[in-house]
Amino acid sequence: MGFSRIQPVELVNMCMITNPKNGKVLIQDKTDIKWKFGHSFPGGHVEPNETLLDAMIREVKEETGLVVSNLEACGTVEWFSDKPKYRRIGFLYKTSTFKGELISSDEGKNFWMNPDDLNEQNTAESLMKFIEIFNQPQNSAAYGRKMNGPIKLQ
Repeated sequence: MGFSRIQPVELVNMCMITNPKNGKVLIQDKTDIKWKFGHSFPGGHVEPNETLLDAMIREVKEETGLVVSNLEACGTVEWFSDKPKYRRIGFLYKTSTFKGELISSDEGKNFWMNPDDLNEQNTAESLMKFIEIFNQPQNSAAYGRKMNGPIKLQ
């Protein structure tokens, strides 16, 4: 008998939303994170039996009040945990097509910001590496063999 290729996986997503009128990106300062606090983009978990795209649209709506469309898949990020043993896969999207009125939510405060003002000091852990993926679609990144830590573009 061979080994099992089935493994526990957690699916998450994140979306970089750019305002086409002024080039600013939608920032979310999340309140419920377990990693380094700082500016981030909206995103969350993919629910069981939910498509990746539907989950991204739902998460953005829940967290920001905006309805996004014309989402472009940019790449993926992987994390690994030994205790408990599982993998998390993050799907990164971007768009400049949205409608609705921006609101903040229980997830965090939302506001527009010039992307040139984002840096390692004011962003959540690894967001600056994620931005490289958003800006060069079809890249991926991994955290090696632990759930948090330095990210490596692949």
